Amino acid sequence: MEVKSSFASNSNTFFGRYSVKREIYAFKFFKNKLLQKMIYEMKYNGNKETAFVLGIELGFLVENICKSKNQYFDFIVPVPVSEIKKQSRGYNQCEYIANGISQVIKKPVLRDHLKRRNNLKSQVNKSRYKRWSNVDNQYYLERDFSETRKILLIDDVVTTGATINSCIKALQARNNLEISVAALAGNKE
Repeated sequence: MEVKSSFASNSNTFFGRYSVKREIYAFKFFKNKLLQKMIYEMKYNGNKETAFVLGIELGFLVENICKSKNQYFDFIVPVPVSEIKKQSRGYNQCEYIANGISQVIKKPVLRDHLKRRNNLKSQVNKSRYKRWSNVDNQYYLERDFSETRKILLIDDVVTTGATINSCIKALQARNNLEISVAALAGNKE
């Protein structure tokens, strides 16, 4: 896959809420029809291979950007889905994306620190306000990090930033972390 529309930014705040070191997206604005089809297949038709391969592609982008900025990570943390959604889908697509990134940048994926409560309200077709209220306090830490760490937080698609902000809120509640965000597609200018 050729990644023509990738972008990264040095961010002070993520959608004006929480501090992040860097944001990395393979595609802007999510207007690529092939990418939309692949993400649909990955999320709703159980296509794990697509998630992994897209993760590898995103991993190369992360590696190139971070090498040029001399920035590295200790761990990769995928955005979790609820256990109920994981059972119904059969997997968490963000974990497979994270596994692909891990294969490229050679950093471990931590699946057991950040968790999501079993709130099954879908974000699809929700207004910006509803998306934020839907995920507010839905994420929590199952385990603390042993010391200050540099984390790469992985999501599939960032639309309003609500999910990522809720994850950052949970991660920073009891830790002093440097967090960067990477996703396949982002809606941020």
